[in-house]
Amino acid sequence: MRRLIALGLIFALGGCALPKERAGPGERWIRDTSPEGLATLALGVPDTDDLRVMMSCRPRSGAVDLTIVGRPGDPAVIEMHSGKVWNPYPAAGHADEENPGAVDIDLKLSAADPVLRNLADTGGLTLVFGERITVLPNAFAPAHDFLAVCRLPR
Repeated sequence: MRRLIALGLIFALGGCALPKERAGPGERWIRDTSPEGLATLALGVPDTDDLRVMMSCRPRSGAVDLTIVGRPGDPAVIEMHSGKVWNPYPAAGHADEENPGAVDIDLKLSAADPVLRNLADTGGLTLVFGERITVLPNAFAPAHDFLAVCRLPR
């Protein structure tokens, strides 16, 4: 009887998994350099203002500015996961100028942040906004190269 109850709980809890969103059509990782000399890595549709994630850094600064496009009502804390490495990040949101109805969530991170280090090693990144999970496409090569440019010199 206990086994039946345990199996019932496993199936019931398995059905409670949060829905996962994926990148939209045409979205891909784009590595570039801005006219101001900043290294950038963005997930979006090339040659448009349609972005989901934007990272930038001054080369060899050791710091990464990260903007994630969210939704109104997203929580003030975002979890970022890269494989088994994850951290919650308090964030500040403001209206997105290019996308009405969207919210830009800004973070300032160390280029040595454990989640970013694992992103550089594996290319995996998942964003958790409370009850919403967004699984981003693998970014191994562009993230590895971008974060190598951002790190402090040894």
